[in-house]
Amino acid sequence: MSVLWVGLIQGLSGVWTIARVVIPLIIVLEILQANGILQRLNKVLSRLFHWIGLSEEGAFPVVVAIFFGLTFGSSVIISYLEEGKVTEKETRIIGVFIALCHALVEDTAIFMAVGVPIIFLLIPRLFAAYVWCWGINRVMQWRTQNSLAVRQNT
Repeated sequence: MSVLWVGLIQGLSGVWTIARVVIPLIIVLEILQANGILQRLNKVLSRLFHWIGLSEEGAFPVVVAIFFGLTFGSSVIISYLEEGKVTEKETRIIGVFIALCHALVEDTAIFMAVGVPIIFLLIPRLFAAYVWCWGINRVMQWRTQNSLAVRQNT
């Protein structure tokens, strides 16, 4: 019985460690969104996403997913795609970026709380996401150019 008790105490301790980080972070992010600060942040950050093929509208779901996580970011992508704010090409790039970099703020805060250095948390994920998305953008541009060339020759 003592093993179960120790396991319960350790589990609750772990949940408490995560909750101490995540709950205040979510509250701050909700305040940022409600006051339009997240949208202004998107205007600044969208410049970083331009070279991987995303417009300002396409960058917003990525910014949301970075701060709020995969579920909320995915719902924004679906909404933006249905409303025609992003293209199918942008949706693919967004999906890859989010797969590699979702919940960047939350994950970083949680792992920093247990002592992992920030450089090991941010740099590899951001680098991988940018490189993959840049490559996908280039391949899709190349395919578009080749399909246009084939159509012009026929």
